[in-house]
Amino acid sequence: MQISVLMPSYNQAPFIERSVRSVMQQEGAGALELIVMDGGSSDGTPQLLAQLQAEYGPERLRWQSEPDRGPAHALNKALALARGSIIGWLNSDDLYAPGAVRRALEHLAAYPQHWMVYGQAEHIDADDRVLEAYPTRPAEAGLDGFADGCFICQPSVFLRRMALRMLGGFDESQKTAFDLALWLRLFGPHAARIGFIEALQARSRLHDACITLTQRERVIRESMALLARHLGAAPLHWVQTYVDEVLAEHPFGAVQDPRAHLHEFAASVQPLLSAADIAALKAWLVNDARVRLAQPGVGLALYADGWLPVSSELRLGAGPARVVELAGRHVSPAGTALELALELPGGTQLRHVSQRGPFSVRFELPPHAAQRWILPLTARGGFVPAQHEASSTDNRDLACRIDSVRLFQ
Repeated sequence: MQISVLMPSYNQAPFIERSVRSVMQQEGAGALELIVMDGGSSDGTPQLLAQLQAEYGPERLRWQSEPDRGPAHALNKALALARGSIIGWLNSDDLYAPGAVRRALEHLAAYPQHWMVYGQAEHIDADDRVLEAYPTRPAEAGLDGFADGCFICQPSVFLRRMALRMLGGFDESQKTAFDLALWLRLFGPHAARIGFIEALQARSRLHDACITLTQRERVIRESMALLARHLGAAPLHWVQTYVDEVLAEHPFGAVQDPRAHLHEFAASVQPLLSAADIAALKAWLVNDARVRLAQPGVGLALYADGWLPVSSELRLGAGPARVVELAGRHVSPAGTALELALELPGGTQLRHVSQRGPFSVRFELPPHAAQRWILPLTARGGFVPAQHEASSTDNRDLACRIDSVRLFQ
């Protein structure tokens, strides 16, 4: 069987050579060709592709560089040029594991009823260091398994070309979730035609410029819409995941005002949720202290119920001299006091001590106009607050409840 690997690309010069070589160095792959469809990169990618084609030959490596309408359009253009009956699909920053193509071909030869096969995968960083295993599940997870999240790592997938033709190719209306759209179309009526390889097949790269990280809101929206179409409703945890990501990035992410943005986002995706999840979402956004306390320019690492960990951090975006005010309550044992210590760059500490009950503290900060600060915030005093609150059974390392966070210029 001949295999054609399709590779959409746009401005991935730091990674594309590694990706190409991970394809061309596959052993036992038979007649293999790689078709790179570049979207008109301006970072030197075309020059790299020309060099690689000279090395591997124009029959094994073909490429074009011209503007396209997105990755799905690029894949469809490459598919139209493909000569193989088996199709692989590798992004220009991902890698095949050694032997991946051979294992896929052997599986599809042994199971002619399978239209698609996928396998295990792992996430890597920009320097090829392994970050974590991809949360892959076998095909028996079925269509309903996607409710918990996408369990297929796209570069581990190989398909029969006739199946892609039957499904109409890649859905160009999807700008980020076109892979999930394909899995759902297959797992619905054709789940029995999907195979699984219990071996490492691919490495998916996470870096600052990849779609997964740069277009998270669009990925979540498109994925939820697809799940609602195929499952009847999108699970609420997709919204919760996005909320957690926005808050974890604040105030260094693209969202300037997390509270306003997240309420707007939640309202826009409500038609994709069940009635019960809509009610749960409304209550959750009101009660989640991280959302309620989020302010432009400042972020505080705390729990959703408002408790501040004993070891936390205060995050400040670039700006002029400012004052941060924290107000809250603590329940340290009688005779002890709460001490909050904020460590500034250079080792200087700003300290506040208060007795049991409500408190308000202002930390006056030196100028840092061209910087972003992540300042350690620690609590001391020999207290275990949760155990001294009669209604609490929480055993986390907790300091105090935070009721407000304010930033003054």
